[in-house]
Amino acid sequence: MVNKLGVATKVFGLYLVFLSLLAIANAFFHPEIASPLWFCYIAVFLIGLGLFYGKSDIVAMQINIMAIPVLVWNIDFYHYLITGKTLWGVTDYFFASKDTLSNFITLQHLYVIPITLVFLYFLGSYGKNIWKWSFLEAAGIFILSWFFTAPSANVNCVFKSCINFLHVTGISYQILWFAAMLLMIFLTNRIFSYLINKIKKR
Repeated sequence: MVNKLGVATKVFGLYLVFLSLLAIANAFFHPEIASPLWFCYIAVFLIGLGLFYGKSDIVAMQINIMAIPVLVWNIDFYHYLITGKTLWGVTDYFFASKDTLSNFITLQHLYVIPITLVFLYFLGSYGKNIWKWSFLEAAGIFILSWFFTAPSANVNCVFKSCINFLHVTGISYQILWFAAMLLMIFLTNRIFSYLINKIKKR
C-alpha cells in the first residue's frame, strides 16, 4: 500500500509538472488569453515538484496561496454551469472561450487542490509557520506581475479586482490585495495544519 501510494504521488506530481509546463507554453503562444505568471501555473508546477520529491512544505506553501482563490473560482464556475448566469465574473472567460486546450488547462482548478490535500495528508505534516514563506512567495509574484505584465491583462488581479462587485482602485486596492492575501494565507495555513496534523495523530 505504501509503495503504491508513493508511486501514485510521483505520477500525479509528474502530471502536474507536465500540465503546468503545457500551460506556460500555451501562455507564451497565446499571450492575448494567458500569462506564464499566473499564480495557478506556478503553484501547479511547484506542487508537482513537491509531490514528486516528497517535499510537503513546498506543497503546503502553494495550498496556502491557492486554496481560497480556487474555492472562489469553483463557486463562480458551478454557479455559471448550473444557472447559465454570471455570479462574480471570475470564470466568464472559460465559458466564452473556444480554445479547447486552454479550457482543459483551466479545469485544473476543479481537482488539483482536493487531490493534492489527500496526498499531502500521507506525505507529511503541515507546518504551522509555512504561511510566512507562502506570503513571501505571493509578494514576489505580485512584484513580477506588476512590472512584467500589462494592466489590461490584470494578471493575478494585481492592478484591479477580478471580482465584479469590488470597485476599490489605486494604491488602496494594492494595499487591500496584500492584506487579503496575508489573511487568506494565514487562515488556510492554520485550518489545514490543524486538521491534517490532528487527524494524523489519531
